Amino acid sequence: MVKRFTSSFLAIAFWCICTGTSCESSNEGVATSVTGIYSCQETSTHSGTRKYLVEIDSIQDREDQYIISNFHNLGTNEFLYTELLGDTMRINNQVLGDLRISGKGWVSPDFRTIRFYYETDDALNIYDYYALYNR
Repeated sequence: MVKRFTSSFLAIAFWCICTGTSCESSNEGVATSVTGIYSCQETSTHSGTRKYLVEIDSIQDREDQYIISNFHNLGTNEFLYTELLGDTMRINNQVLGDLRISGKGWVSPDFRTIRFYYETDDALNIYDYYALYNR
């Protein structure tokens, strides 16, 4: 009986080695672009720290243009366009609600973090913001 158990154990071990079964985690969840949902932590001297979610979607037929929904926590129906050049995302003077927004951000090589610096202008005040997007 011990001989049968040993033979069965060796057969299973050999099968696992040959099929590449591993305890390592798979590549599921590995980001290959900036598209996706991010947790945002936004900080400014004006409003302190706020946390909310944003979603980044690509624009069809444009590899360098994206839409960020809920930017500045203005709602999921509010979005702005951003351009990705290398690891830099640019927001070029866009209007969301009563705010004119401009700035830029840097994307990490693994697409899991984006660091944005931007300013808002409501025609009365200009405020600077730092936003960290993580996923």
